[in-house]
Amino acid sequence: MWAHNDPDYLLHLVAQAARFDTVMMHFEGRAINAADLPAGLALGAPLDADPVSVALVPHLDRIYAEMGRLCAARNNDPHIWINPEFHGWWVGRACAVAVDVPTGALAGIEDFIARFHAAYHPEYNGGEPVIHPQPAGIAATDAAGRFVGWHAITILRVARDHEDEMRVYFYNPNNDSGQDWGDGAVVSTHGFGERFGEASLPFGTFASRLYLFHESGMRLTMASRPPRDVLERIALHVRRTWAAGRDEISGEAISRLAATEPS
Repeated sequence: MWAHNDPDYLLHLVAQAARFDTVMMHFEGRAINAADLPAGLALGAPLDADPVSVALVPHLDRIYAEMGRLCAARNNDPHIWINPEFHGWWVGRACAVAVDVPTGALAGIEDFIARFHAAYHPEYNGGEPVIHPQPAGIAATDAAGRFVGWHAITILRVARDHEDEMRVYFYNPNNDSGQDWGDGAVVSTHGFGERFGEASLPFGTFASRLYLFHESGMRLTMASRPPRDVLERIALHVRRTWAAGRDEISGEAISRLAATEPS
């Protein structure tokens, strides 16, 4: 994402790692030095990655884990705070989450899907393109549509393919990015207008696996809401795959969730 959005900052981090064998970042004004932190998930430098990643990943892994520890006690998904601080100013500070984090239950899924359309679908957001690629979270599923776990990807752009279908083009850090996510969600890496390194899914199919996304929260025009049948169709895919067995939480719980979000 830094290569897309802030290459100067990326080079700044590379220079830090090369000169000092550490990386310094900040979380809500607090300095975090990778050299002062215990090892994270990466036990060593990755061997199957590009040189920049080999140099930076061990340091960034420690810093990311520390940011997680600093907001672990907050009653919501930690990516709400980590993503803007870790990745950069261009990450939208408004964040939508499809589940009630303490219980894991769905939280207003139709409204979540409508909000995603209003933020990213050109027909519902006044034609606004994705200017800066954004981090997002998907509910990873296997070929049978069963929930596997939470997974981070990057939304790169939204555009129509050669068959005039609106698609989400994204970066999926899992080797070739091609996967069968079940229930008709088969990730494409070529043949539908993908650029080098991109994966893609039809907009509605992608939305059916999305659980967290960022947006700016600022709009010049009033976003329109997708038709009810569109929202219900996507929500049906949610409920019969990764959210199977998760009941919609009550209005009281939704109010409680909203009250915990930062102003």
